[in-house]
Amino acid sequence: ASKGIVNMLKTEQNARIHLIFAILVASFAYVFSISRIEAVILFIAVILVFAMEITNTAIEKLLDIVNPESSKTVEFIKDAMAGAVLVAAIIALVVTVLIFVPYFNKLVI
Repeated sequence: ASKGIVNMLKTEQNARIHLIFAILVASFAYVFSISRIEAVILFIAVILVFAMEITNTAIEKLLDIVNPESSKTVEFIKDAMAGAVLVAAIIALVVTVLIFVPYFNKLVI
């Protein structure tokens, strides 16, 4: 299992981008000493993005093997999976903003 994650991080640029943002979010969580419930919510949101990215990559690779010639159905499936990753990333972004804005406001005010 860990080999798959390492391989994905080596080969998939989007996975590396998600990892960078996850590290950034974790750093802010540590610096601001967020509550446990906020940390759990952030963790779930971040892991959701990674899980969707892993699923998307696996399905894309499988489709490339099963049907090397692209078809409308294959393209639809790939687009739908990419959309699922995007939705997960948007949810994670909204959760992150909702959790951290009050902490940033305390710095400014």
